[in-house]
Amino acid sequence: MWRWIVLFCISLWITVPAFAAFNLTLPIIYSDKEIGEVPVEVDGMTLTGIGKEDLKAILGARISPEWWHNIEKKNTSLNAYIEPKLLAENGLGIKLDPEDLVILVTVSSELLAEQDINLSNGYPLFIPTESGNFAWLNSINTRYDMNWDKSTESWSTSVDWLSQLNIGGAKGVNALLANYIYSDQEETRFQRGEWKAFYDEPNMPLRISVGDISSGESGHITNIALGGISIESRYADLQPNRDISPESSQQLVLLESAEVDVYVNGERISGGRLEPGRYNLQNLMLGNGANDITVEVSYLSGRQETLKFTQFYNSKLLDEGLFDYAFSSGKPLNYNDDGIDYSDVVVSTGFVEYGVLNWLTLGVNGLHTTDGQVIGGIATLSSDFGNLTGRFSISDGEQHDKGKITSLDYEHSVIGRGDSQSPNLRLAIEHSKQFVSQPWLESEYENEYLRYLGNYFWQITSEFDLTLSGRLTTYPIADKEITATTLLNWRKRNLAVGVGMEYEESERYTEPDSRILFTLDWSWYSKDDDHRMGVSYNSESQRSRIYLNNEGLERVGDAGYRIEAEKDDYQVNQKAVASYTANRFRVESEVSRHEMQATGYENYQASIRASTAIGIVDNQIGWGRVPSGPFVIASLHPTLPNSRADLDVTQDGVATAQATSLINGMFSLSQPYATNHVDYNVIDAPIGYDWGEGQISFTPGIATGHFMQIGSDASYTAKGALLFNDESPLDYYQGTIKNDHKSVRFFTNKQGRFFVQGLTSGKYTLTPDGMDMPDVLIQIIKQETSLVDLGVIYITCEGGCNNDK
Repeated sequence: MWRWIVLFCISLWITVPAFAAFNLTLPIIYSDKEIGEVPVEVDGMTLTGIGKEDLKAILGARISPEWWHNIEKKNTSLNAYIEPKLLAENGLGIKLDPEDLVILVTVSSELLAEQDINLSNGYPLFIPTESGNFAWLNSINTRYDMNWDKSTESWSTSVDWLSQLNIGGAKGVNALLANYIYSDQEETRFQRGEWKAFYDEPNMPLRISVGDISSGESGHITNIALGGISIESRYADLQPNRDISPESSQQLVLLESAEVDVYVNGERISGGRLEPGRYNLQNLMLGNGANDITVEVSYLSGRQETLKFTQFYNSKLLDEGLFDYAFSSGKPLNYNDDGIDYSDVVVSTGFVEYGVLNWLTLGVNGLHTTDGQVIGGIATLSSDFGNLTGRFSISDGEQHDKGKITSLDYEHSVIGRGDSQSPNLRLAIEHSKQFVSQPWLESEYENEYLRYLGNYFWQITSEFDLTLSGRLTTYPIADKEITATTLLNWRKRNLAVGVGMEYEESERYTEPDSRILFTLDWSWYSKDDDHRMGVSYNSESQRSRIYLNNEGLERVGDAGYRIEAEKDDYQVNQKAVASYTANRFRVESEVSRHEMQATGYENYQASIRASTAIGIVDNQIGWGRVPSGPFVIASLHPTLPNSRADLDVTQDGVATAQATSLINGMFSLSQPYATNHVDYNVIDAPIGYDWGEGQISFTPGIATGHFMQIGSDASYTAKGALLFNDESPLDYYQGTIKNDHKSVRFFTNKQGRFFVQGLTSGKYTLTPDGMDMPDVLIQIIKQETSLVDLGVIYITCEGGCNNDK
């Protein structure tokens, strides 16, 4: 805001008759982007000079060092400003845009410095923000549970300790360590979760990991949890703003306790609290033609995550010349009651996919163990008629016969897709003959089959849509299985009604089975206070559900609740949750009831859970609510002893975290390897205190810790008025207030008044530009208020400068 006030006043100044050259600071524009601000000399509407050191610092490595050296030899003036004419003669154009008050820069190609080619195919280089050399974040989640029924009662308690370490900043080494302590009436045990150390090179991209890793997936080789080493591209993590394709993950990994809700085609099919571990999402899927699965995860620490995947293969079409790869080797890991253990077998797996052309991606993949091998290939072809992906793999092993599998997947955006450009027609065919993807395990169930899948979504109008889906599977020694579903949905504001039919033919039924489908979903949301209410019913499972919630998860002072009841043919569940988010911690309590319909058995549970975090960046300690990832410790300068800083402030003025003069605050940065803009504010600051622009940007690594101090000794704002001895104002003028350590520019308005920010206490010299007059001495005295009134300062000139100004 202050900058625009300055530019507005300058624009008014330029409209008055020209009298002498003056100095000001203006934005510099290069290639349609603002790259900084530079001091300039202006005579009327003519640019006469530009700060050479500032210009050199801003243009930096864009210009060759040899050119800068040549300019310095030609510029014989000792002035801090260099003439635009000299720069133009040597290929650097500098021009003042009087309308927008910016400096436009053009650079001849001969001036450009030689730079390294970015291996990420034109993706912008990652340039990290300065961070601590040592960062250690510890997130602590605790819970206490009581369970009881008519005859028994039990209790348990647990602590999740999630530790994150970074040494060396964004170019350094990172580590993630998960540990758990569990206790009940019978025992207390320590469980080690997944431990991993890794190094990132995002500009390649490259991640090298050692410890408990994930192998990656391609073709028919699925993601495997291993204890070992991996080398991979990890585009989604290392270059998050690069859109190559969505990931299809078959595993849900929870490092901390979380509330998990699973939705299939928009309908909630299951939900509940899960403990830390790895969960196979395939086991949560509905088989009957369902394809779009959404998993909403609400962690105890308040962090939320949404995962989406599909039972159709999610093909990736890479840009031309782009590599995607992953290579891993280690022992498969498993979760059990004692934590993690490893299988005896060693598994090595990997894949490479390459964008041959913008419309063609090819890849190979393989897996090897002492018990067998898998090798495969993949090709994705894009055209105006849709995307076609072909996959072929063969397997062999000591415990299995030779097997093979072939898959063709087709997707296209056809008529009826509505406003969405995503594919609304999906077709697939897959033939498996004794294929096994993990040859060290026993034979997989029903691994010889021929399967056809189809799904079509038609957006008829803004209110009506139709979904058709089907599956046909044939087995060599069993009857075929057929499932077909038709569902017509009507949506009006908060109400959605679906009617349809499902047909199923299987050896499980003596006769084919047909079912009428009916779904009802009504929801209401209040934008003013975030209250939500909903009712749903599904005739297929006879599941009905009602809920009311307002979950405060992230902001200081948020109080939340959730009340829900659910019933189907097998069980009845009721649950009530209340939560509160403070600055340093978050706490929630829950009471639930579970009843089995067939037996009438009732079970009750009451829980209380809390989370907090302690972070260290070099020699600074912060306390807050931060999950794993990059974070910032914020402190208040000693000149703000009675103030509070609101950190990561929303547009509504609500803070994610707060810092006080006694305890440093701490908040997380949501996106590593990307720019995060953070707003902050100071509450109860002294009048006139200058704490900066109120926004700071960070470009962090995956686990880096950053430190920011709000406020400084240079916090005083001085105001005053410059008048001549005849009481006339020194209007529309610039000058300098400086001492041995600091120099600040100022300008006056029509009445000769001026404001100067960012001053420390001490003596200064006030000097108007271009005036033959003695320097004016002023003094900033330490005081409680930061607004210093200098009063009227009279200017005495030699030779009647009032008439010359």
